Amino acid sequence: MTAEATTIVRTLLKRHKEVCRAFNGLPPEKITDKMVEQCVIFYGNLCERAGVPFLTHGVGRFLGEIAEWCEENDWPPLNSLAVNRATGMPGVGYDGAPGSDLLLWPEQVRKCIAFAGYPEAVAN
Repeated sequence: MTAEATTIVRTLLKRHKEVCRAFNGLPPEKITDKMVEQCVIFYGNLCERAGVPFLTHGVGRFLGEIAEWCEENDWPPLNSLAVNRATGMPGVGYDGAPGSDLLLWPEQVRKCIAFAGYPEAVAN
């Protein structure tokens, strides 16, 4: 994983731990739209929090690396938490990421939110 993707995944893991873990243990189908709204993070905010604000318009490449990492570990796509501010959904690049399908995003983000198996940290 590139340094940029590692920085971004750390921020997504922190977001998941701080916000989504309140909903761990719920089956994905019990995750409401309101819970999804609380858990997702806009691309711009994600990049700012990760310390890479200059990547906001090119973050998709690195989210794809994160999707690949999740797929390799048989985890729900953590990249599903990153969304466009205007639409509240991932951009078209989400479809090209491993294990990610824009038509299945509502289900995938709920599985991500409910999932309790992500690691606490990522090595360099």
